[in-house]
Amino acid sequence: MNSPDRPLTPIYDQLINEQGDVATAAREHAEKTEREANEVLDFRMPAPPAQPSSAQ
Repeated sequence: MNSPDRPLTPIYDQLINEQGDVATAAREHAEKTEREANEVLDFRMPAPPAQPSSAQ
């Protein structure tokens, strides 16, 4: 499947036809894993510790 904006890559195209598009499958799996991790884990920076008030 060659398009005008994609260079001719007959060896790569043959591998995709024989084995499937492993690079695309890996990227999609990584994106899915990242979405799932973001739903479960909190990657935000921790809040700075609260400063004690100086009430006298």
